[in-house]
Amino acid sequence: LLLWCQTKSKGYSNVNVKNFTTSWCDGLAFCAIIHKHKPELIDFASLKKSDPEHNLNLAFDVAERELGIPRLLDAEDVNVPRPDDKSIMTYLVSYYNYFTKMKFEETAGRRVAKVIGKLLEIDKMQRDYDHMITNLLNWIEKTIAKLSDRQFPNRLAGVQTLVADFKRYRTVEKPPKYAERGDLEVQLFNIQTNLRALKRRVWVPAEGKLVSDVNKAWEKLEGAEHERELALREALRKQEQLEQLAARFDRKAGLREAWLVDMEQVLTDMRYGNTASSVAASLESH
Repeated sequence: LLLWCQTKSKGYSNVNVKNFTTSWCDGLAFCAIIHKHKPELIDFASLKKSDPEHNLNLAFDVAERELGIPRLLDAEDVNVPRPDDKSIMTYLVSYYNYFTKMKFEETAGRRVAKVIGKLLEIDKMQRDYDHMITNLLNWIEKTIAKLSDRQFPNRLAGVQTLVADFKRYRTVEKPPKYAERGDLEVQLFNIQTNLRALKRRVWVPAEGKLVSDVNKAWEKLEGAEHERELALREALRKQEQLEQLAARFDRKAGLREAWLVDMEQVLTDMRYGNTASSVAASLESH
């Protein structure tokens, strides 16, 4: 008890607790202990060592009124050359019990607040997880539908644009989504780790929102992506063949058109004759 009183009153001006008798005569030690725990109740800086009766009455009144500690002593019992040590010890035990309990409750309160704060943090992490997985699953579903579309343009340039879009999907759009898969696993791991630290039950996400559900959806995405690649290759091959055929046809048509122009000139040119036999002879020469 003496050590506790010394610790709580250490550093206060004109207070030097050495015993349970003369160290308490001027009332400053009582005021110091109260001020240490409840500084708003006593203006310690205004107290004077030369006014022990005021100091003692202030400490006893505040302790009784604000802390509910019975007034077991009066100022005249303590403001004497050598007060009764047992009476002072008995009274100080009330201080010790009150302030020790207060500290325990404050500590417990801080612990409860810390746990509540952690639970609120975990709740936010769970909501973030739900938001992340919902967005990712929606993206996978929409992307699978887009990759499954086989309404390709009937021209080479259009198919080439689709091939470029597909390449951009693989190199730009898909990688961040793949990273989100890993972020989901980390998020869930952190949630479970924090719950275990608080000795709470493992959290199970809503149905259809497990990491395994994302993995299954991702496998379907990979399948749709592979099929899209094959379909685009085939469409590109066909359009390239059609382009080649069209180019070949254009060349032949050009040659035929040039021949027809020549024939028209022959038929209209009088130098080749104006009878069937002479024209035929001219055509044979051509």
